[in-house]
Amino acid sequence: MNKFGELFVFPREPRDVESSAIIRECVERGNGIETPSGRLGVWLDSPLIDMLHGDGYINKQFPAMHRQFIRYGIDITKEPMLIYPSLHYQNGGIEINERCETNIAGLYVAGEASGGLHGRNRLMGNSVLDYNVFGRISGEFAAKYSKSVKLGKLTLDHIIKYDEELKAAKIKTDLITPVLSPSYTPEDVKKRQLTAHYEGTLR
Repeated sequence: MNKFGELFVFPREPRDVESSAIIRECVERGNGIETPSGRLGVWLDSPLIDMLHGDGYINKQFPAMHRQFIRYGIDITKEPMLIYPSLHYQNGGIEINERCETNIAGLYVAGEASGGLHGRNRLMGNSVLDYNVFGRISGEFAAKYSKSVKLGKLTLDHIIKYDEELKAAKIKTDLITPVLSPSYTPEDVKKRQLTAHYEGTLR
């Protein structure tokens, strides 16, 4: 729903149609909800799910999503989610052949990391085909490859090289591994995540 509480798209359209409609509603029509950081979104009426299917349905069917929002102090069974499309369909793109081989010997790729079968218009559980069919293919050929591969000597040369590149570029960091994307998680949420993680470990 937009900022006026109006339903502006048929709920069962394919994801590309839904995404386009959300962007159009926010950007072109100016009917998006502005966040404190200046971003725009629309409401996904998640409480309606429990209303239609009974209390506890969200917790049972979408436990990870429920926990994810609870970390930010949002109970999606009681209040709607603010959403906006992201690059969900462009996660992959590694080139493979019919055996799921890449151009790196011994590296096999399956599923959306390879771009996926359905492209940007992948719908819900269609990705099951990606990992069931191509996961099996890549597993079979990786197993065959493992029988003939000759292992080299294990070293930490790649880490030493990375450290040397940082020094040459005069980059000072306390990170011990390359990070491709910045962390957008607020500090107070990080503390809750760490606490929850360690409590779970101790249990």
